[in-house]
Amino acid sequence: MGILLTTGTVLPGIAQTEPDQDTPYLEFTSDSLIYDLNQAISISGQIVNFESNTRDPTLNFVEITLLDSSGKIPTSSYTDDGTLCQENNCMMNGQEQQFKFKILPDSLGNFKLSTVLSSVLFDYGTYKIQVSTYQHGKITATSEIQINPPSVEEQLIIEQPIVFETCKSTMHDLRKELESTECSASVDFLVGEKLIVKGKVEFVDPTIDSKVSIENSFQKNQVQPRYVTVAIPYPKAMILDLTNEYVTTTGVAEIKDQTKLLRGMEAQLLANEDGSFSTYFELPHTIFKSGLYAVTVSFMKNVEEKEIRIFDEELISDKNAEIVVTTDKTEYSPGETVQISGQIQNSYHADVIDISIESPDISGYDCNVVSCTMDESEKKIVPNQGLTTHTFGWDYQVSSSQAAIGKYTITAGSSLGVNTQTSFFVTDESPIVQTVPSEPEESPVPKKIIKKFNRIADSNISITLDDMNENPELSPRVIQGSLFTTARGQESTINIQVSTLDGVCVIGQDSSCMVSESTRKPGEIYKIVTIDEENYKIRYSGSDVRLEKFSILPESSGVPLDIAEWDVQVIKEDQPTRFYYKVSYVNLE
Repeated sequence: MGILLTTGTVLPGIAQTEPDQDTPYLEFTSDSLIYDLNQAISISGQIVNFESNTRDPTLNFVEITLLDSSGKIPTSSYTDDGTLCQENNCMMNGQEQQFKFKILPDSLGNFKLSTVLSSVLFDYGTYKIQVSTYQHGKITATSEIQINPPSVEEQLIIEQPIVFETCKSTMHDLRKELESTECSASVDFLVGEKLIVKGKVEFVDPTIDSKVSIENSFQKNQVQPRYVTVAIPYPKAMILDLTNEYVTTTGVAEIKDQTKLLRGMEAQLLANEDGSFSTYFELPHTIFKSGLYAVTVSFMKNVEEKEIRIFDEELISDKNAEIVVTTDKTEYSPGETVQISGQIQNSYHADVIDISIESPDISGYDCNVVSCTMDESEKKIVPNQGLTTHTFGWDYQVSSSQAAIGKYTITAGSSLGVNTQTSFFVTDESPIVQTVPSEPEESPVPKKIIKKFNRIADSNISITLDDMNENPELSPRVIQGSLFTTARGQESTINIQVSTLDGVCVIGQDSSCMVSESTRKPGEIYKIVTIDEENYKIRYSGSDVRLEKFSILPESSGVPLDIAEWDVQVIKEDQPTRFYYKVSYVNLE
């Protein structure tokens, strides 16, 4: 089967209409188009025009996932006794595996992932590789790979199953522990403990294409005794302690040094007559450091691998644990979905997260007239377990009602005694440069009409609000404007000044103007000003930006913008600029 693989490139949605060659975007590729089950895969790429976020380094991570044909991430969950969960009924007490990785790119935006298409998570078929990150907004790129079924000869090898578990020691007598078929299954171990490995293998006789017991195969002299090899061959990731902040690394140097220490962590043993086997490993301080390790069992040509976490209890604690929460945007419209994502950092416990959302005060609304119903405001989330960083997410649906407008505060906490807050806003404004679907022609009374005026090169622009005689039910509510310039490096000398018809400077760089700097402050996006005894919400991006933006609307809900004429002056010399503005007319009833 042939597949065309193209490097995915998706530009983020940004509020400008002129092309910008410095806009960040993603490029990546995989080392093959077609794979076998349990085959290694390598994905490498770059964030072109990468800009490191020093304020919130968690936004620098690149997230790599594989999606099946239904668009879901392959996931499997197991109970403590190793049996598969049914319909997620054991998520709280089970262990979850999911193909989802977060990688920190280097200073140039380069990143690489090497892993295995494990049969625990994948089946044969087509999968989509999805790579995403944040650069002034979320950017995503995708491509496809194929996992093909094996040939008949390969199938004979794959049908040699190996089943094993990693277990904690529960008996004082180690000999009895190894003889017992019971297993206290676990993937978490402390340095200094014993790691018990118990499992079973079966042999396939290629001459008759059927499974026979180890005992019968020996008795019939069909094969020589086959040894089972159990090993801890290499680490998958290590934990670095940087000024008491734990960082997960897959750096070549750290992985190479630890792999050298693991030489000899291997046991060869002859399986019992029924194919069962058991062995153990000491985990001494002289060899093991905190990290994620592979445990492999090999029998004939088949190899199975599991991952375990090993921690040095003396070096790892939760005293520096913290929770980080972000949203995909800071502003939304009523009815939108807020993508909340977060991490527990500097903790080896993937503790349950309690999230609550404080919604705006609805006391000013008549809930018999306006729907005041909000989505669920509290949720418990089980994070995806990592080493010292554990990720979680929640898609929060904002109500489509006018009562949803305002500030929302997200609080996330856990039993580790740490919590964090972040906020977002729901506004009745539309993004400045965005296509707004028009109302259906058959609609007799539209609820909103937006009039746009684009690519104005003049220095003096007059904005006049229509009386909307053709639609008397509609009244002007919001003015939004943006100034774009291609004169790079001169942003601070090319600016907007907005005044009323009688000369009152509302927005400008002069100290006499009501708003002269960015209105975005911690917990704020507007500044309230008073013009002719009426309060207005003024939003302004500030002057030293390539896309200078502003918006004006009344502070009170349900009232029109009653200043009918505005003067906009583009302060510049001979630099090329384009001014865009639009006026929203809405039904205020």
